[in-house]
Parts: sequence; structure tokens; C-alpha cells
Amino acid sequence: MHFLFAWRYFRGKYAFQAIQMIAWVSVLAIAIGTAALITVLSVSNGFTEVVKGLYSDFYADIRVTSPHTKFYKVTEDQWSQIQKIKGVVAVSKVVENRALLVRGEKQAVVMIKGVDSAYTSINQVAHYLKRGVFEMGNKEQPHVVLGIGVEQKLGLFPEPLGDTMQLYAVSRSGKSLTSLDQLNSLSVTQTGAFSIQQEFDEQYVFTHFAFAQYLLDIDAAEVSAIELSILPSEEKNVVKNLLQILGNQVQVQNKYQQNIDLYKIMQMEKWIIFFILGVIMIVASFNLVGALTMLVLEKKKDIHVLHSMGANAWDVQKIFLLLSGLMAFIGAFIGGALASLFCFLQMQFHFIKLQGNSFVIDYYPIKPMWEDYLAIIGLVVFIALLAGWIPARKAARQLHEKI
Repeated sequence: MHFLFAWRYFRGKYAFQAIQMIAWVSVLAIAIGTAALITVLSVSNGFTEVVKGLYSDFYADIRVTSPHTKFYKVTEDQWSQIQKIKGVVAVSKVVENRALLVRGEKQAVVMIKGVDSAYTSINQVAHYLKRGVFEMGNKEQPHVVLGIGVEQKLGLFPEPLGDTMQLYAVSRSGKSLTSLDQLNSLSVTQTGAFSIQQEFDEQYVFTHFAFAQYLLDIDAAEVSAIELSILPSEEKNVVKNLLQILGNQVQVQNKYQQNIDLYKIMQMEKWIIFFILGVIMIVASFNLVGALTMLVLEKKKDIHVLHSMGANAWDVQKIFLLLSGLMAFIGAFIGGALASLFCFLQMQFHFIKLQGNSFVIDYYPIKPMWEDYLAIIGLVVFIALLAGWIPARKAARQLHEKI
């Protein structure tokens, strides 16, 4: 019954047409605020998914490192056992360390990453080549694939591929360094260039695993990490077996754990956006206070009629609280529909473009999430009920006032 009265008051005619106009302006303000909040959060979700995808393509499903030393030994028996673990799709040995890449008078400090032939089954970097091929060569004739940031620092682009450069690295026995003459130095040839994300493009250089071991002067059984591609459903089993085989002195991390700070920051950014826009929604929703206050004054006679029919103060208060919630819900529904239409059009036609050509896509990515819809609609209705409390209380007090 309370809802029927609230619905009738919302749709009914008023002695002053301005009251109805103000009510619809309040609904429109809520609709615009809701649409803006859903749209901005959907764009934030879209960018988060793009960034996660880039990091996901660069990092392995599982990475095994030593938390105490830069390199650790993996015996042939251990390697054989790891390959036989249920759920392991592919496994690769990795050697990783800082080095200096020099071409003529230009140089760049890089992260040299030696990988074996199985690495392309674990990492998607080969799919992000901008030119050339993902070819590592061998220990005697090493090749390198550079990030485009490294390539630009060395002045290699747009020159043809095949340039020879000098790669310098501190040997394991090196304790001090006063000149390049004290570094291990070997010649390498570029065969390709990749572009994934600026953080990777400006520092990573891929080369042959055995060559990297030779350059860094480490033992043939030593690695920086073991990287694995696994079946998602077998993650717990794989981690358990890796710890049994290699011992508790190693650190086993999944993709989330390898980038835990990144994921936390992106989640925090979303909550900050939600809070800021939520404050705007509070301002928009409190327009209802004025509209409902005027409506209470308009319906003073109706309130006394309800009282004569047996309605108490709480009944009257509930009617106007429901009216406030109804107006907010209608505004939120309209805003949600507008935001959904915008998101659909952007996902289908990409009509809003990103400025510049530095990103992997040229349009604003967007990803609506039903959790956002529920959170936003719930927030709007909750704020509206708070905003409607004062007019509802005023309506209840009118039961004791004379007409």
C-alpha cells in the first residue's frame, strides 16, 4: 500500500507545475550522475584489462626464483621431474641480469634475458614483434631481440636489421669495475624488435640461454629462474610439486604474485574514482531534498486524510521515503540504460579514439561489470533514502499540525 501511494504521488499532478519539473530535474541529475559513474568505471575496467593482458603476456603462469641468490642450480634429475609434473604445459630455463649494450658511441643499460627454445610456449613476446623474427641464434653466434625503446636509444630504427653490437656484462667473479675493459664483452646481432609495454620495451633484450650463461660466466646448471606454462586448474598441484622437488629455499609465484603491487594500485585507483564520483552523486541526490520538501507542502491535505483513515506517523514517513527511493531508482535505471548504450556502441564501433599512437590500441577500451552496476545503484538508492529522511520526517510531523 505504501508503495502505491508513493507511485501515485510521483505520477500525480500538482497545483504548482514547478514541483513536477523540479522532481524530474532531480531524477535527471541522478540519471546523468549514474551514467557518468558507470561509464568512467567501465573505462577504468577496460584500461585495467588491457594492462593486465600486456603484463600477462609477458610474465609466465608460474615463475620459480631464489629469494636469497641471483642464480641457483637445477640438476638434470630435478629438471626431468619438473617436466613430468601434472598440469605443466611447457617449462623453460631463464638467465637474467643487467648488461650494457653498445653500438658505436651510443649505449643503453639493458636487462639481458637468456631463454631456451621452449620460451615461446610460455611467453607471448614473439606475438608482439614489430619487425624481424624472434630468433636467438646459439652460443657461438648469438642473436638478440630488442625492445623498441632500447632500439631507439641505440639509433637502430629505422635502420635495417642485422647490425652487430657489443654486449658488456660483469662476470660473476668481478668484484670491482673501473672501465669497460674489466667487463666480459661479446658481439651480438639484432634479428628483431618487439613492443609490449613501455616498461619492457625500454629495458629488455632477449638472447640465447647458453650464450647468456657464457656471458655472465655462470655454471651450465645455474639459472635465474624457471618459468612454466600450466593448466589453470592445476596451479596448486604444480606449486606443491615444485616445492617438493626444489625445496623450500625457492620462491614460487603466479602471475598475480609477480605483479602484486601493480594489481593493488589498479584496484586502489578504481576505488578512488568510485569515491570521488560518489561524492558527486551525493550532491546530485540531495536535490531530492528540495523536491520532496515542496511535495510534502503540496500534499499536506492528503496527509491529514491518510491520518483520518488510520495512518500513523511511520506510515506517512514510509510513503515519502519510498517516494525518494523510487525517484532515485528511476534515475539510476535511466542512467544505467544510457551508460549501457554508450558502452555497447564504444565496444562495437570504437568511435572515441585515444590521442597519439603510443598505446597498443587507438581507442578507449571499455568493460562494463555487473558488480559496478549493483554497487552504483545501491549507492544511489541509499543516498536518496538519506536525502529523503528529512522531508519524510517533516511529513510525519504534519499529522499534528492544523490544515
